[in-house]
Amino acid sequence: MADTLTSSNQENFDFFNHYSLLSKERVILSYKGPITNVLLSEFGKDVRQKLQDNKKVSKKVFSIFMEVTQNILFYSKEVNHFGNKDKVGTIVVVELKDHIKILSGNLIIRKSINSLLKKFDAIQSLDREALRAYKRELRDAPSEEESRGAGIGLVQIALVSDEIEASIKNMGDEFAFFALSIKVKS
Repeated sequence: MADTLTSSNQENFDFFNHYSLLSKERVILSYKGPITNVLLSEFGKDVRQKLQDNKKVSKKVFSIFMEVTQNILFYSKEVNHFGNKDKVGTIVVVELKDHIKILSGNLIIRKSINSLLKKFDAIQSLDREALRAYKRELRDAPSEEESRGAGIGLVQIALVSDEIEASIKNMGDEFAFFALSIKVKS
């Protein structure tokens, strides 16, 4: 008898490989699905509890966690088609040797890519003091059609984190997947 059961209609996703990858690091949280206020609250408590030994890092990670989940709540174009049509996204928090890595991702409309990358590049080019000034400027600016915070969340993440990277992958004609990788030194 074979070691694993397989189906002839099996997709290319290897769950056992996925599990093995997740098991190599200290995964604090790994979630892909609908984001609700209740889940947000529970996940936030869990992240704080697991990092309680280092209050400074815990505060930073929690702040970033809240920003990335709010980004999913506000901007994800993927929705759960069961129940309340909650926004769907992915969040992973991993404790590595010398830092915590927060990964988040969600679907966006492709036509918003250029605007998003322009904001991200502007944020990346600023030092800490300029980021604070930019955050104040954005707070006073009128919101754009698609934006509830005009990029303030990304600015806050840049202020709190030690490193932030963004990547975008086209997912067909209408959508793209926007991913953030954020590092907080521990």
